[in-house]
Amino acid sequence: MSTLEQFRHDLDRMRRSRPGGRAEGLFSRVQRRGQLAPFRLTPARIVLLLLNLLALNVLLQVNFSTLRWPYLWPQPGVAVVAGLLLGFVWFPELLRGFWPLRIIGLGMIFVGQSYLIHAAQVMIAHPSPASIVHLLGFTGTLSVMTLNYINQTLPRHNTAPPPLPAELPYVAAIIPTYGEPVDILEQTVYGLTQLDYPAERLYIVISDDGHRQEVRELAARYGINYNPGAKKDAKAGNMNSALKHLAEHFPQGTLVLTQDADELIHPGFLKKIVGYFSDPQIAFVQTPKEAFTPRGDPFGNRDRIFYDVLQPGRNGHGAAFSCGSGVLWRIAAVRSIGGFSTWNIVEDMTTSYFLHSAGFRSEYHNEVLTIGLSPDDIPGLLKQRGTWAADTWRFFLFNNPLRRPGLTPRQRMQYVELGMFYVSSVVFMPLLMATPVLSLLLKNFIPIEGSALFPWVILSTLYYVALARGNVTFLFRMWQYWVGHWPTYTKAFFIAVRSRDKKPSYKVTRKTRQNGFYGQLIWQQFAYVTLGAALIVRGLFFMPDVALATRLVNVSILAFFMMMVGGICKASFYGMTKEVWINLALDTMRAIFWPPRWAVAQLRMAIVRIYDASEPIYRALMDIPHPPSELNLALESIPIEDEPLLAREVGG
Repeated sequence: MSTLEQFRHDLDRMRRSRPGGRAEGLFSRVQRRGQLAPFRLTPARIVLLLLNLLALNVLLQVNFSTLRWPYLWPQPGVAVVAGLLLGFVWFPELLRGFWPLRIIGLGMIFVGQSYLIHAAQVMIAHPSPASIVHLLGFTGTLSVMTLNYINQTLPRHNTAPPPLPAELPYVAAIIPTYGEPVDILEQTVYGLTQLDYPAERLYIVISDDGHRQEVRELAARYGINYNPGAKKDAKAGNMNSALKHLAEHFPQGTLVLTQDADELIHPGFLKKIVGYFSDPQIAFVQTPKEAFTPRGDPFGNRDRIFYDVLQPGRNGHGAAFSCGSGVLWRIAAVRSIGGFSTWNIVEDMTTSYFLHSAGFRSEYHNEVLTIGLSPDDIPGLLKQRGTWAADTWRFFLFNNPLRRPGLTPRQRMQYVELGMFYVSSVVFMPLLMATPVLSLLLKNFIPIEGSALFPWVILSTLYYVALARGNVTFLFRMWQYWVGHWPTYTKAFFIAVRSRDKKPSYKVTRKTRQNGFYGQLIWQQFAYVTLGAALIVRGLFFMPDVALATRLVNVSILAFFMMMVGGICKASFYGMTKEVWINLALDTMRAIFWPPRWAVAQLRMAIVRIYDASEPIYRALMDIPHPPSELNLALESIPIEDEPLLAREVGG
């Protein structure tokens, strides 16, 4: 029977049958005819795939290692290719998108393995403190970068709000507060009262574990609710107290918004987010945050790469976690794990971790809908970053994601990367920072081949530029505070180690600036920069017997690390007033020379004249357009000079 005859026969049978009966049978037969089955990876197939990839990798390393490049192609050709690749750094817009990241990342891993093999060969042939330290530091760094690449290859960007449900859910909004200035808190309250959401379905409550009368009066003035929070377990205990308050006063509520006491919220926040909860497995939805910062963001508070790149990457693997504010939770899901987690120092990431372990899902809506204050002095910055680090160290050491039941393999890798970020900053990065120091100090240089070093430098730089979606400014700031916070993260590690059975106390980050110079808090960074400057002078002018190329390579690497560490050193001078400069200079003079009392007045007058003459230059270097004043929450003062890294390429 021909195809046309078969078609007519089936059509005739369909006409004589009951309505729909024969048609369903026909399509059932078609659907049973050898359609492509969905792709499934069983454990055996995963092992086989990994073995194939390993064999291919070994074959490529044996035949096309970067050490062989000068012999495979003429050396001028290699230099031209390297120069062209490095030129992409000056055209970062060409590196935006996901495919450049994937392709460059594979190249980065390949040349990194070539460099690692060469570094191991050099260490075996020429063992020295510098070569051993260098090999250990590079091994760990390459491992962390490879894990980051794997975790960032399947990002999921949600920038369009999902459809609203037919009936809007009842939503509560909690403002947990403890000691924040009332004028700042009032801005947050006002923002929540302006939400575009039916008033009868919105319940706003200030949960105040400071039990302050002025906060109670603020709530009454705006017609919202007040809950005297429990004075235990810090912010998590305060929010759990608010959940109990909601159970009694707003039992119909199904979702809860948690908003820090120093943040403004977009009026359309709820209508953009509640649609995600049509899926009953969604436990929370996080949004990126923006920060009020001084011009140039000297303290690295905007964290755009984290919010606009890393979080969408985690979202693609089902592991985007809460950042504590600008997040909407499903109340039933939070209660099912015992409320907001009080096990760790701060509640956000650990609560997300427990929810993911319990089988719930999360989403990340990549649109900035909240803006808040951030630390703008060294004590506040170190306190905040140290708290985050100790929090992550505790969960990584005592509740490790590799042992946590309920997580998917991809979620485990994402949470492991969180811990490895701090491991790299505390262990691997200082080892790499020490390598040029040891080489220039001991005059014992590592004989690394340029064909191994330069491809790695170029491809690793291009990888990070592609990861930052071409925004070199944000990338440079991220590097500075990844490298420059190594003493802060090291201190946090020891705090975490000592707190296995009892978590450290939590203190709220100050909301107002304290003018002053706090160089004593970052003396390790100043010591590294000072030692590095001395070693650069030694390497350039006092080692004539060492090859110039060898000296230049080590001096360049050391200068790069000095720039990274110098970011936080420069920030410590931000906004210093004339009085602070004068007192700092006088204290330095007293410490060095112990001048008699009569000379102090003369010194003060001289310093005032020097300061007045150099102030314009200083303000230009520090990016200070005018004498700094206290940050306020006026919308017109948001000093955002460039666009967030919201990816325009949402395709895979």
